[in-house]
Amino acid sequence: MTSPRISESVFQESELSGRSFRFGGYKATSQTIVWPILFLLSLNISSSGISDEPEARLILLRSSAAALIVAGLYFTVLGAIINASVRQLGKLRTWLIGILYATTELVRAVLIQVFAEASGLETNPQWGFRIVAALTTGIIVFALVSTVVNDSAIYRESYKELAIQRFRLRSVIEASLDNLVRARDQLIKTTREQLSLALKSTLSETEKLTPQFPLIIQNLFSVAEEVVRPLSHSLFENPLMLSANQLEAQSPRVPITTVIRKSSLAAPFRPGLLTVMAALLSLPSVFLDLRLMYIAQWTLALVFIYATNALARKFLAPHLSSIPLFIRVVLISIVYAVPAIFFVQVALNSDVVQESVISETILYGSLLGFVLGWLIASSAGMRTARIEMLVEISRINDELAWQNARIQSELWLDQKSLALTLHNDVQATLLAAALKLKASIDANPDSATDALPEVKDLISRSINFGSTATRDFTLASIIQRINDNWAGIITMRYTASAETSAQVENDSVAMGVLEDVLSEFQNNSLKHGRSSETTAILSSPQPGILQVAMTNNGERLTSETQNGLGSAFLKSVALDYKLENFTRGVKLTVWLPISLTATPSVSQEK
Repeated sequence: MTSPRISESVFQESELSGRSFRFGGYKATSQTIVWPILFLLSLNISSSGISDEPEARLILLRSSAAALIVAGLYFTVLGAIINASVRQLGKLRTWLIGILYATTELVRAVLIQVFAEASGLETNPQWGFRIVAALTTGIIVFALVSTVVNDSAIYRESYKELAIQRFRLRSVIEASLDNLVRARDQLIKTTREQLSLALKSTLSETEKLTPQFPLIIQNLFSVAEEVVRPLSHSLFENPLMLSANQLEAQSPRVPITTVIRKSSLAAPFRPGLLTVMAALLSLPSVFLDLRLMYIAQWTLALVFIYATNALARKFLAPHLSSIPLFIRVVLISIVYAVPAIFFVQVALNSDVVQESVISETILYGSLLGFVLGWLIASSAGMRTARIEMLVEISRINDELAWQNARIQSELWLDQKSLALTLHNDVQATLLAAALKLKASIDANPDSATDALPEVKDLISRSINFGSTATRDFTLASIIQRINDNWAGIITMRYTASAETSAQVENDSVAMGVLEDVLSEFQNNSLKHGRSSETTAILSSPQPGILQVAMTNNGERLTSETQNGLGSAFLKSVALDYKLENFTRGVKLTVWLPISLTATPSVSQEK
C-alpha cells in the first residue's frame, strides 16, 4: 500500500537557513508587519522634540499620521522591489530587509519633523539623535516582529500539515478493512472470470446433443495446465499492492488560543533577551546624554526589567500551567508592562528628548513592553510547538507505515491462499473431471454421456471455488517444515525469546508472512549463495514490530544477485528491510508488523 507519509524534511526545508537570518524570510515584507509597528511607534509623539502645547497637538497628530502613511507606502514599494529581485533566502536578502526596516522608521521620524515644520510648528529635531534612534528602533523592532511573523507562517503550515496527517491516519484505519475486503472480492472475482472464460467453450460443448468428448477432455487438461497453473504461480510471484485512498481534508485555521497557550508556557520570561532589546532601543539617548545621573537611572531601569522577569521565571513560571489561561495571560502581561513603563519614563527624561506627557508615557511604555514581551515569548512558544509536531508526525508516520504493511500482509495471505486453492483444488478438480470422462469413455463409449452431469458439476465447482484456509503452525513447526523440504541440503536454525514466539504464534497474519519470509530466504540462500546453513534471530525491538535477522554461510552479494531476493514481496509486506554482506555470507534483516501480546520473556533456541 502506498503510504501517504509526510517527511520531516517538509518542515526542515521550510525553516530559514540560519537563525540569525530568520527575520529575512518570505514574510519579511508583509503588510501585517509594517502597519502595526508604525502605529505603535507613532504613539510616542512626546519624543518628537516638537512643542506639546495644546494648540500644537492636533497639528502634531496630523503630521505623525501623514508620516506613518508615507513610511508605510515606502515600505510597501521597496519591499515589493526586494521580493521581485531577491527571492532567494540568504545574506543579501537579509541585509536588504535590514536596510528596509531601518530606513522605514527613519523616513517616519524625519517626515514628522518636516511636516510639523511645514505646518508652522517650532521644531528641535536634533538630527544626530533622531537618525541614530530611528535606525536602531527600526532594525530592532521590525526584525523582532518579522522573526515572529516568519516563525508563525512556518508554524501555521506545520499545524495544517499535522491536522491533515491526523485525518489521513484516521481515514486509513477506518478504510483499511474496507479496502482489504474489496481487494479480496476483486481478486476472487477476477480469478473466477478468467476461469469462466477459459471453460466457456468446454461447458458449451457439454451442452450439445452430440458432444465431442476428446475435445472436452483436451480442453480440461489444457485449462488445468495452461490457465490454472500459471495463474496460481502468478499469484505467488506478484504480490498485489493496495492503492491509498485519495484523501481530501480542508486545512484548519490555527486557533489563536493554541498559540497563546504555547507561548505562555514554553518560555514566557526571557530576562536576558528582553533586557538587551530594551538597551539597544534606548542606546542612542545614552550616547547623546552622558550625564552620570541619567546613565545611573537608565542602568537601574534595565536592572529592573531583568530582575522582574528573572524572578517571574523562577517563582511564577513553574505554576503557570495550573493557572487558567486568561489569568495567566494577565499576569504575564503585567510582568512585561510594569518595568517597561518605568524604563520608558527614564529613557524619555534624556536631555535630547523634550519632557514627555505622563499619560502618553504610560500608554506607550505598557504597549511596548506588552508587545516586545509577547513577541519574544511567542517565538519560543512556536518553536516548541513545532518540535512537538515533528515528534507527533514521526509517530503518525510510523503508525501509518505499520497499518499499511499490516493490511498488505493480510492481502498477501489471501492471495497465497487463493494460489494454493487454484494449485491444489481447482487444478485437481479439472483434472478429475477430465479423467472421469476419459475413464467413462474407455469403459463404454456409448454411455459416456451419462458422465457429463458429474463432469459439468466438477467444472462448476472449479469455477465457484472457495479459498483454502491457512494452516495453523507453531514457530517450531514452520522451521521444521522448511528443514524437511531441504533435508540433507541446507538447514535453518532459529533463536527467539518465549515472549517473541508467543507474539508470533498468537498473530496468524504475522505467522503466515514470517513463514514465507523464512522460506524465501532459505530458497535464495541455496539458489544464489550455495549455502549449507542459515540462521534466523527473531526479536521485538519495540511494540508492534517483529525484527527477523537472517544470515547464511554462502557466497557474498554481487551486483547480479543483490536484487533477486524477493524484493517485490518484501516491499509489499515489510515495514523495511536491509540486505547486506555478512562476515561469512549474507545478512537480511526484515521488520514486520505484529500485534501486541505480553508474555513472560524466557529465551529459547532451536
